[in-house]
Amino acid sequence: MEEALRQYTILNTLSRLPRKMLSLKGQENVTEFVLHELCHKNCFNLEKAAYLIDNPDFNCLKGMAGFCSIEAYRPDEDIWNNPRSFSTHMQGAAFNQKVRSFSHSSMRKDHTPDEAIVQLVAQELHLENPGYYSWDMKHDNHGLLIYERHCKEGDACDVDAVLNGLSILGFCPIF
Repeated sequence: MEEALRQYTILNTLSRLPRKMLSLKGQENVTEFVLHELCHKNCFNLEKAAYLIDNPDFNCLKGMAGFCSIEAYRPDEDIWNNPRSFSTHMQGAAFNQKVRSFSHSSMRKDHTPDEAIVQLVAQELHLENPGYYSWDMKHDNHGLLIYERHCKEGDACDVDAVLNGLSILGFCPIF
């Protein structure tokens, strides 16, 4: 019963994301909102995660957004109700800024395996015991979410469900 409730909560969160994203017309940091929502305890319950995009055509691996639970925006408050305040908060979130400033030449262009990419990025961002998800995106981009792996109840475990959720990041504008 608990597992069914958890799955319902995740699906409910994911199904509401597109509408919430549309409410942020013209906002440049939609990715931060989506990542924050995906990492929240009501969704995939991640404590620390970095989202990056690798684009072989432009020869770049770029950090897009970072989430760290200890730097999270008022954890029990809905970030979508006050986008300006959330955006200001994220500008001061050290881990988010560290991820956003990460830049490297494309490693997929050189056919580097995901595991090697994860180790390099995790070391640079000081992520311990990294786990990752990777997926293809539009325009030959490749998404990569690297997170600190913690074995505890409530962690995301269904790979397909997580990848379906992370695919939503592919609809965020890239700046």
